[in-house]
Amino acid sequence: MIRPGAVLTAPHPTETVEILSTPNETQGRYRVRLTAPPGGGPGIKGLGPHRHSGLIEQFRCISGAMRIRVGRDVRDQGPGADATVPAGTIHGFLNIGDGPLVVDVDLVFTDPGPRRSADLVEFWAIVDRLIRDRQTDARTGMPPLPQLAVLLRSYPEAFTQPGLPGLLMGPLAIVGWLRGYRSIPGRPSDE
Repeated sequence: MIRPGAVLTAPHPTETVEILSTPNETQGRYRVRLTAPPGGGPGIKGLGPHRHSGLIEQFRCISGAMRIRVGRDVRDQGPGADATVPAGTIHGFLNIGDGPLVVDVDLVFTDPGPRRSADLVEFWAIVDRLIRDRQTDARTGMPPLPQLAVLLRSYPEAFTQPGLPGLLMGPLAIVGWLRGYRSIPGRPSDE
């Protein structure tokens, strides 16, 4: 169970996500605070631009400067600026400042409400555990791509990638399964 105050090292090893509130407290949404170093940010490094079919994201820049992509629209934003990403829209952002970027993000589940297949925070918590347990690729600091591909199969509404990276996840999941990776690491079989 993820609780407010938890700090995750995810979605990339140089970024942190602090859980500010959970769906149990806020009528079906998470509120998180993402902190990224200069040049960092989800959707720019690591897994690349992405979409969440089961979530609407509402971003608010607290400090720093970011370049945000929402669909085809790209803009630079500073403290106080906000952006909403409709479910299924390709997006990502990058810290373009010299110091840390701090962004509050509301993750709002689409109908029928909170569910595992769209639970991005639960996905991040598993990635965080893999990073902390050093079950990572030495070059990237991230869990191996076949492990991530298997994991993503349990969260199809939480995170998908467009184009070739997304198409490669299916074959990579098969490779991961054959290597013994599971959707929830440590469990002998997937649910």
